[in-house]
Amino acid sequence: MTVIESVVPAEAAERKMPPGVLVEGPVVDAKFRDSYISFVIMIGGSIAALVWAFWQGIGWVEVSVFAGTFALSTVGIGFMHRYFVHRSFRCGPVMRTLFAAIATMAVQGSILKWVSNHRRHHLHSDKPGDVHSPYYDGDGNPYVTFAKGMMHAQGGWVWDQATTDAEYYAKDILADPIAMFFTRTRWYWYALSAVIIPGAIGYAFGGVHTMTGCILFSGLFRSYLMTMATSLVNSVCHSDGRYGYRRFDLDDGTTNEFVTTILTFGEGLHNNHHRFPRDAYISHAWYEIDINGLIILGLGKLGLVQDIFSAGSRTLRSGDPDGGKRPVADTEAMV
Repeated sequence: MTVIESVVPAEAAERKMPPGVLVEGPVVDAKFRDSYISFVIMIGGSIAALVWAFWQGIGWVEVSVFAGTFALSTVGIGFMHRYFVHRSFRCGPVMRTLFAAIATMAVQGSILKWVSNHRRHHLHSDKPGDVHSPYYDGDGNPYVTFAKGMMHAQGGWVWDQATTDAEYYAKDILADPIAMFFTRTRWYWYALSAVIIPGAIGYAFGGVHTMTGCILFSGLFRSYLMTMATSLVNSVCHSDGRYGYRRFDLDDGTTNEFVTTILTFGEGLHNNHHRFPRDAYISHAWYEIDINGLIILGLGKLGLVQDIFSAGSRTLRSGDPDGGKRPVADTEAMV
């Protein structure tokens, strides 16, 4: 019996949702409005991109812009996660503005929503109240089949009739004028990332035809694939050992999974991350490739960020007296 399977029956009788979850009102309405608009544009654009690719073909410009913007968006999610959610390092207003811009241009929701959801996820990891666990639905009911849970974690959670209360989970973001500026202007940054920049590069290198291919393939299709790649952390990396491996014996289903780690520049080292959620660099072995962590360490060497947090490496060097089995405390996960 797995860790999660042993926990579900005991908790199934008590499904009261924890505080900080909104089930109605303007915040929930805004969540659905944003989700419908985003997915209609991205899925419609992705279908159009595939039709265009087979009908007109794509060239080196479209492929290059796709690769470049995918990589930039992946780094942006790394900054969103490790800086805005977990405060894994400090930086000044100029770098914070740059990080906020790149994070928002990943087209995965506002900084406010991303931070709120992820902190809630850590606080209730694979328990009722988790935003996107493969073991519980949005109402805290356990899934009967693992396949349904994986579909929920991979993206179905977006359509839950509930959302996270930022007043409860992200008061620091609400008080941050830079983060809130990018939250309010997110749609302009989405357009810049998915349409304007790819279109401008395509037009500069190949005219209207290449511009169209870049917007569809390197902009809209890339944004959708980027979302699906990031969502693998919610599904595959919470498989309780079905995919990947568990370095630390925690009370959730987190794993480290190689393919997800490569696609997300290190975010797939999810078991490591849940053990030491504030760490800026989450690799604990030569084969655990954490590109986002290396970028942060490099920025530290250049003096662009400061106070890079690294509790994990210090603990493991000292022998990790608890054997790596201590569950992550709520206060540690919430930062």
